[in-house]
Amino acid sequence: MFYSTIGKVLFSCLTFMLLFTFWEVFSHSYESLRFILPPPSKITEIVWMHADRFAFHSFATFKEMLGGVAFALIVALPLAWLMSLFGPLRNMLQPIFIAIQCIPMFALAPIMVFWFDWSFLAIAVPISLMIFLPLTICIYKGLCDVPEAFSDFFLQYQATTWQTFYKLQLPCAMTAIFSGLRIAIAMAGIGAVAAEWAGAQEGLGLLMLESRRSADIEMMFGAIFCVTAINLGLYGGIVLIEKTVKKSYPNMIKSSFFVCIMIMLAFSGCKKAPEKSTTIVLDWLPNPNHIPLYAGIELGFFKNEGINLRILKVIDPGDGLPYLTSMQADLCLTYMPHCLHALSKDARIIPISILIQEPLNSLIFHKESAITKPNDITGKTVGYCVDGFHTAFLEVMFDNRGISPKKYYNASSDLISAIANRHVDILYGAYWNIEGEILRAKGVNVDHFPLDAFGVPPYYELIVVARQEDPCAKSGFKNAFQRALQNSIDYSVNHQKEAFEIYSRANPDKSLTTLQWEYRSWLKTMDSFAKQQQIDSTLWNEFVDWLIDHHLLSDHVKLYFENVFSSNS
Repeated sequence: MFYSTIGKVLFSCLTFMLLFTFWEVFSHSYESLRFILPPPSKITEIVWMHADRFAFHSFATFKEMLGGVAFALIVALPLAWLMSLFGPLRNMLQPIFIAIQCIPMFALAPIMVFWFDWSFLAIAVPISLMIFLPLTICIYKGLCDVPEAFSDFFLQYQATTWQTFYKLQLPCAMTAIFSGLRIAIAMAGIGAVAAEWAGAQEGLGLLMLESRRSADIEMMFGAIFCVTAINLGLYGGIVLIEKTVKKSYPNMIKSSFFVCIMIMLAFSGCKKAPEKSTTIVLDWLPNPNHIPLYAGIELGFFKNEGINLRILKVIDPGDGLPYLTSMQADLCLTYMPHCLHALSKDARIIPISILIQEPLNSLIFHKESAITKPNDITGKTVGYCVDGFHTAFLEVMFDNRGISPKKYYNASSDLISAIANRHVDILYGAYWNIEGEILRAKGVNVDHFPLDAFGVPPYYELIVVARQEDPCAKSGFKNAFQRALQNSIDYSVNHQKEAFEIYSRANPDKSLTTLQWEYRSWLKTMDSFAKQQQIDSTLWNEFVDWLIDHHLLSDHVKLYFENVFSSNS
C-alpha cells in the first residue's frame, strides 16, 4: 500500500514536470505569448521574489475558503436531515437552492457589502452560497440511502429520531458527506476568486485581477498557482480526514473539531473598518492617478483637516457610484461623464473636489497600423472597453469626423493583448498615461489621439463626489477636503520621487516591472492634476451642453447644476 502511494505521487510529479517543460518550450517559441502565457520559470521567479505578498494573499484566500465551506456545512447538514424527515420541506427548499445556485457571484457583491461591510464575511458568504447546493444534495442522498433492514431494526427497538440520525443515518452517509465536501473544496477556490473580484480588499483573486490590469502576467499566473496549491492542499486534507473517520466512527469528534477550527479561522478574519473614518472608493485599482491621495494620507494633510481618510479599491470603474449611493462609502472618485450619466438616472450625488482636471481617456493606436490622423481610422478595427453610454459617446465622436470603422471589437479588460497582438488597430477607453505606458514597457510602439481631436470639449477626468444629503456634501467638510486634496496634489507635484515612494509602499503587491512603467506614467501625468479645487461652471456647462446637443444627456441635468452653481456662488 505504501509503495503504491509513493508510485502514484511520483507519477503525478512526472506528469507535472512534463507539462511544465512543454509549457516552457512553447512559451519561448512564440513571441506573442508573452502577453498572455509567460513561461513557468518566470512565474516561479516572481513568486519567489514576492513570497511575502503571495503568502499574505494566500492566507486571506485560505481563510475565506475554509470559512465558506464551514458555513455551508453547518447549514447544509441540519437542512439535509430535515429534508430527509419531511418530504414537503424538501419539495419547498430544493427550487430555492437551485435559484440561489443560478445567481452570479458578482450580482451578490453589493448586497454582501451592504450587509457585512467591506469585511471577511462579505467574501465567505458568497462562497458558501456557491457550494451550498451540491453539498446539501450529497448529504441528503447519503442520509436517505440507509439499508432498509437497518431502518427496520431501529424502528423495532423504538429508537428516537436523534438516535437514528446519529447512530444509523450519519455513519451510513459518511461516504456521501465527504464526496460533497470534496466537491465543495474544489468549487471553493473558484468561489473565492469570484467573490474577491466582486468586493475584496485582499486575497489572491484581487491580486490576480490587479496584476492582469497592470499587464503583469507573471504575477497573475503566480496567484493562479497559489490558488491551485491551496485547493490541492485542502482536497488532500479532506481525503485524510475521510480515511480517519471511516476507520473509527468516534473519530467524528476529530472532524467536528476540524470544523470548529475552520469557524474560528473564519471569524478571526472578520475585521471591522477603522472607526470614524471617511471612506473613498477609487475609480479603479490603484495607479499613478491616485498618488496624491496616498501621499495626503501618509503625510497627514487630510488628518490636519480632521478627515481620517480610508481608501477602498474596486475592480470595475462602474462599481464606485453604486457603492456610494448605497451608503457603503462616503466619497467616490469617479469620471465626470460617469457622474453626469448617473445624474441623468436621478442619482442624488454632487461633485465636491477635483483630482485630474483634463481628459486622460484617448484613442491609442499602433504606430505600424498606418494611422497618422483621426480620419485614418476609417476601415480599421476599433477596440473598446466601455459601457453603452460611452459606446454611444464613441459613435458621436466618429460621426463628427465622418469616420466609419471597419468593425468594433469589445476588448473588455484585455486591452493590452488586443492591440499588442493586432486584434484591433486602435483602442478607445484606454488612458494615454496608463495603458500607453504599459504598452511601451512591453515594447509595443503606440501613439494616441486626444478626445478634442474629435470635437469633444474639455472636461474633468477624475472628480470626487458625495451623496447630496450626506455631511460630506456640506460646505464645512467640502472646504476641508478641498484644502487637504490640493495640499496633497501640490506636495506630490513638487516632490515627485517622494510621493511615488509613498504610493509604492502603500501598494506592496506591485512588481518592479510595474513600478518602473508606473513611475514614467506618474511623471507624464504631472500637468493633468488639478491646479485649484473650484469647479469651473463654464467648463462644466459647455461639456453638458455638448452631451445634450448630441442626445447623450437629458436637459434636467443642466438645470440641476445651474441650481448647484448658483447656490455655491
